[in-house]
Order: sequence, then C-alpha cells, then structure tokens
Amino acid sequence: MAKLYTLDEKLLADTPEIRVGDKMYPVDNRQKTVKKLMGINAKETNGQQVSEQMDEVLKLALGPKAFGEIDRMDLPFPAYQKLFELVMAAMTGEDAEEMEERFQQVKQQGNNA
Repeated sequence: MAKLYTLDEKLLADTPEIRVGDKMYPVDNRQKTVKKLMGINAKETNGQQVSEQMDEVLKLALGPKAFGEIDRMDLPFPAYQKLFELVMAAMTGEDAEEMEERFQQVKQQGNNA
C-alpha cells in the first residue's frame, strides 16, 4: 500500500508576519511569489546594486504600500539587512537563524573572491 501525504490545512491558511516597530506586516509566501523571489536572487546583477535587489524582494513579499512605509523609516542598513533575512526566512519557511548563517557564508565567499 502506498503512503499518503497531505498538506496540513493550517499550512495553507497561515501567513507569516514580520513585526517592525509596533506594526505587523504579512509576508506573501505563496509559491508564485517565492518563484519570483528566486528569479530575482538568481539574476545577474548587471549593474543592479544588491540593495536594489533587496528592495525588489521586499516589495514583492510585503507589497508596495508596506514597503513604502518601511522605506520611509530609513532604517540603519544592518537592521534593513536583518529585515530582509527575516522576510526571506518567512517566505521560504526556513528558520531565521539558518538563513542568517547562509547569508554569512555567502558574504564570506564574496570577500574571499
């Protein structure tokens, strides 16, 4: 007899959220959005700054209105980078600490190149 796997209904209905200050922002973690995210991350930079790619991902994940609110906060870059990591983790279902470790490894590889 074959094994039967099902998705937990909760997984389909729950939307991850990120809190910035006192405000909560839902993160779009639908498969089509994550595929677009992967496309952005896979693109050659072709002169596009990494910060511009981060902006593009955050707009996609949070929506233009929420992105605008966060952009107007003018966060320090380390906080913005941490927000980016948290959003990526929320979109992919990965643990935030694992995501941070992966970003650190990529950063170190870039410094060694």
